[in-house]
Amino acid sequence: MKRTPQEIVELVVFGLIALLVGTGVLWLLGAVFGLLGTVLGWLAALLWGLLSFLVPVALVAAAVVLIVRWAQGKSLPGLSGPAPARAASAPARSASAADARPEAAADGAVDRDRAAEATAEGMPPAPAGTPPLDPGSPTDGTEPTLDASEEAPDEARRDDG
Repeated sequence: MKRTPQEIVELVVFGLIALLVGTGVLWLLGAVFGLLGTVLGWLAALLWGLLSFLVPVALVAAAVVLIVRWAQGKSLPGLSGPAPARAASAPARSASAADARPEAAADGAVDRDRAAEATAEGMPPAPAGTPPLDPGSPTDGTEPTLDASEEAPDEARRDDG
């Protein structure tokens, strides 16, 4: 195919324009990535500075927490301590107490009921040895209401007339 000199000049000019536009795009991308690199470098320096301060502080805080837990006699995480031994001996003591007193089985049932009720209300269970709950009394702190079959106390009868 034969090209005219005008077509050849047009192709050369279009090629030079394409090179100029490509060079401009590469320069612009370099500037954007350079700016992005500066921002990311600043962010990395900030994170490194924070971590170089926070990691030693966290290590010292963890050491203090472990020393305080050890001084209080609590078991350390990941290590076997006195806490599992105490928990294992508690059922043995309650079983021996149940054998010693015949009414202990009924108290145990009341304690389980009290623990379930307290847990359902969002409160911790009552300590062992507390007197059983009166089945007729409400647990929300209000005064009990009298049923229609029960008689009113003397003061209430006197007030009514």
